[in-house]
Amino acid sequence: MTVLQRPDTVPDPDRHDGPAPRPRGLTAGRVLGLLLSVLSGAACVLLGAIAVAVPTVVTWVADERSTASFWQTLGASVDVWALAHRAEVRADGTDVVLAPLALTFLLVGVCAYAAHQVVLARTDLRARVPRIGGWRAAWHALGGDEALAFVLGYAVAALLLAHTASFGLAPVWLPSLVPGALLVPALAVLWVWWAEHRRADHPVVDAGLRWTTRRTPASVRRAVAPAVEVVVGFTAVAFLMVLGLLLMRGDRVLALYAALDAGWVGTAVLTLAQLLVLPNLMVWAVAWLAGAGVHVGTVHVGWAESTPGDLPLLPVLGALPEPGVLPPGLWAMALVPLVAGGWLGHRVVGAAPRLSTWWTKARTALVGALLVAGVALLLGWLSTGGLTPGLLGTVGVLPWRFAGLLGAQVAAGAVLVVTVRHLLGGRGPARR
Repeated sequence: MTVLQRPDTVPDPDRHDGPAPRPRGLTAGRVLGLLLSVLSGAACVLLGAIAVAVPTVVTWVADERSTASFWQTLGASVDVWALAHRAEVRADGTDVVLAPLALTFLLVGVCAYAAHQVVLARTDLRARVPRIGGWRAAWHALGGDEALAFVLGYAVAALLLAHTASFGLAPVWLPSLVPGALLVPALAVLWVWWAEHRRADHPVVDAGLRWTTRRTPASVRRAVAPAVEVVVGFTAVAFLMVLGLLLMRGDRVLALYAALDAGWVGTAVLTLAQLLVLPNLMVWAVAWLAGAGVHVGTVHVGWAESTPGDLPLLPVLGALPEPGVLPPGLWAMALVPLVAGGWLGHRVVGAAPRLSTWWTKARTALVGALLVAGVALLLGWLSTGGLTPGLLGTVGVLPWRFAGLLGAQVAAGAVLVVTVRHLLGGRGPARR
């Protein structure tokens, strides 16, 4: 005779001996903790601005040909900092938008360090893990209030700092700064939670993460790791592509450096600026692989041809192909996203339960492809800018086209491998 366990006696992994967390009021300690979170966000803004201002001022001092004043130089450094958040800078009737992604990632790293202290070094972390009986308790365990205060503190301080540039020659259009000023600290908080999910060093935070994870659809949980691996693979391929182009077209790049005759200070600044947009070039390389093409004003580089047009005199653009018809067969580059999708499908099948249906595996593969497309959409938007009005209205990619094509190709490769392995009986190990 089999004894069925009553539903109300099924053990809950999040039920511990610790007491359930009580709703926290606005006590003095609570207000102080939230205030420190806000100040931590503001401090990250200040540190990021200093990191940009110091080399800018040093360059101003070293360049004997500079005619700008000290305050104008500081204003320019604020503009560069704002551009890293994909803000719009207005100068002489021209709107400039182009986020140097290397600097953006640096700001996210600074915020991640501070967010780690805000979320994981809280004084109210309990020695005994509390019961997680709902989203309020999970939010409390994750340090959600502190994380939200950190993000808002960063955004408000960013707007205040960018407002100081409005007194200079190139003011920042403040509404354009809001998305980036929220995105940078929010990504840092997500990074901290993801790292803690991998390490599991803080029992209270881990309890909140477990509660959240178990309420996330299984197809999403199983798709995240393969999607991350695909993104890392695209990163490696894109870096090798950009490096190879620069090496093959190195003579033309050096010729453009010589034509500029910017002096050693100007050459150093120009080289640093191009290094800061190296991640942008990598995103554009993946877009070209997917068939979305790359736009530099009136110039469009696709699989079939490179259209003629006017280009800014930047040495790195010397790596672009000459105008005209490109070698045939470049459409075969679409195999790279298909192979990446195949790897995603392989990993999905390996992580699926033993008796999963084809649709269960295919659904997880499609979710993974959708996650890759979401990352492509975000990076495509961040990496693309331009100067308006003028011929350089679009510099980069069309984000929706890029994300759609890449996601479709990854999905096709993933579903193909899932189908083949399912028909051949390839199943992963049994999962609970």
